[in-house]
Parts: sequence; structure tokens; C-alpha cells
Amino acid sequence: MNIKGEVADIIYKILILGESNVGKTSILLRYINDTFDESAISTCGVDVKCKYVSFDNKKIKMNIWDTAGQERFRGLAKNYFRGAHGFIFVYDITNKESFDKLKGWMKDAKEKIENDYKMIIVGNKKDCEDKRQIDFQTLKEFGEVKQINYFEVSAKTGEGIDQIFNDFVIELLKYRNIGIYKVDESTDRTYSSLEKSLLNNKKENCNC
Repeated sequence: MNIKGEVADIIYKILILGESNVGKTSILLRYINDTFDESAISTCGVDVKCKYVSFDNKKIKMNIWDTAGQERFRGLAKNYFRGAHGFIFVYDITNKESFDKLKGWMKDAKEKIENDYKMIIVGNKKDCEDKRQIDFQTLKEFGEVKQINYFEVSAKTGEGIDQIFNDFVIELLKYRNIGIYKVDESTDRTYSSLEKSLLNNKKENCNC
């Protein structure tokens, strides 16, 4: 159930990472607005959206960061890793290269993060079975080796989208050392000064 209030019991900072055109923005918009835009353009730099949910009588605010997958924005995306509580690594099941490059994105996160965090892997475009290049068994084996939960979804149809976010929040709630607890949103300091500066100026510095 979505809720809004002045005080969040817990805030989670979650980043969506992966190559360009795998559907990161489409996944986020399907979750936030339950919409899908076939002509959506790639994210330029970074965008952030908030979602309020309730689990176990706790009011939870998710700050979900949608990052650009283009190589020229990769260095910029790393500036937002610090303080993240969760990473959603997305690839396109019809694009083997996007799957192969997940290891690089995971390496970037591991090198940048000092606090505890959790990760999941998401294969998008499940509606395109006829173009599939990565089978579910390959995803399963990769997830089990990395000891990370794994899913396949379709941002276009909405299949599995709510599940990945709900399951991720439930997983994060198991760890008291992950997240920011009891936050008065009128004095919310969850964005660092660097993040605020980058968000304010991202459009000015974008060459899209």
C-alpha cells in the first residue's frame, strides 16, 4: 500500500544500474506510475524518484536513482553510489552483451561503497521471448554464484515489476544496519551536498 506522511520510519537509497537501453527507466516508471512509453529516451546523467510503501507497520520511503548506462556518463553515475543501501542491476534478455557487462557494474559498486548494502539482478524484456539471448538457467546460475536474488520482468507488460521492489524491501528490512531510520522529512538530509549539486546542474551539463 502506498502512503505519504511527514515521518518515514526508514529511508532506503536504491540505485538502478546497467547498460543503456536495457529498460532501467521503463522499469522505474512502471513501478512508480504504472506507465510504459515505447518511445522513452535514455536517461541523461541521473534521475531520482520517490516511492512510499508500508511493510510490517513501517512507513518506508524509497529514493530510487535511475542512472545513465552510456559509457560517457559512467563516471558521473559513480558519484551517486556512496550511501546506497541497495542496487538493482538490470540487463536486457535479448542482449547478451548487457548481461556480460553486469560484472563491471557490480565491480564499480563494490569499489565505491563502504557501508553494507544488498543487490538483486533483473532481466528485463521478458515479453520478447522470440529474441531471447540469455536463458533463465544462465541467470539462475549467475545469481547463485554471486549469492544474489534474480528475477525476469517485463516493463512493457508490467509482469514482475512490483514483485522485485516488494521482495527487495522485504530483504532490506532483515538488516537493521541497512537504511536510515526514523526520519523527519521536513529536515530530511538524505541527499548529500554533492548529490544535490549534481541533481541541480545535471541538465546544464548534459550534451544529449
